Amino acid sequence: MCYIHRMKNFNEKMEKTKLFIFDADDTLWESGLYFRRAEKDFISLMHSLGFDPETLSSEIHIKDIERLSVTGYGANPYLNTLKLILEEKVQSISPYTITSLEHIAHSLIHHPLILLPGVLDSIAKLNQADKRMIVYTMGEKEHQISKFNRSGLTGFFENCTVVPLKTKDTMIDILATAGVTAEQACMIGNSPRSDINPAIRCGVNALYVKRPYTWLAEEIDFAEPELVTTIAGLDEILPMVGLT
Repeated sequence: MCYIHRMKNFNEKMEKTKLFIFDADDTLWESGLYFRRAEKDFISLMHSLGFDPETLSSEIHIKDIERLSVTGYGANPYLNTLKLILEEKVQSISPYTITSLEHIAHSLIHHPLILLPGVLDSIAKLNQADKRMIVYTMGEKEHQISKFNRSGLTGFFENCTVVPLKTKDTMIDILATAGVTAEQACMIGNSPRSDINPAIRCGVNALYVKRPYTWLAEEIDFAEPELVTTIAGLDEILPMVGLT
């Protein structure tokens, strides 16, 4: 099917969509930026203690991916990974080092909540058009709900569901709770692994929000590339559903 016909069919599906399922981190608001800053600060700290930045960066990524099956996603598990690396490499940890790590942790946990460009206007217009919307994210429930409550978006969404890990089964649960079929839903997110592939494996339409940086653990080929439509921002959704 040619691109024009495929987009026409997709837009027709979008106009009939009854439930829009939004990822949160790096789809509605900035998140990965603060993880990258924390990692950069930690590597600088370790460099000051005599460790090679490039080697350390590779080790962080390896250990971070390894711990996912045990701890799941979230800021605190990530910080625990950094702390473990520090304890493994430094025999006598100075008060300065402890304080520096505490500051890195505080900056990551309590970072400002900044919506991405076009998010507020797009969500408000979808809400005004009586589109059903929910937030579906993963990580530590308390931390994610705190960010949702600080976002200023709570009045536009039916609810915010937080799961430890996004899978095909959790997507099926989301559809069942909302009372819609897969064909009546659309998943919008920036992660191929967690947002897009579980959705299309359930038959849910998928909009991939392409961001400049995606966490390495989330970078994976689309299960069915022909079923994925890529957008640069949420404002691109509006014409797809007949809004301006």
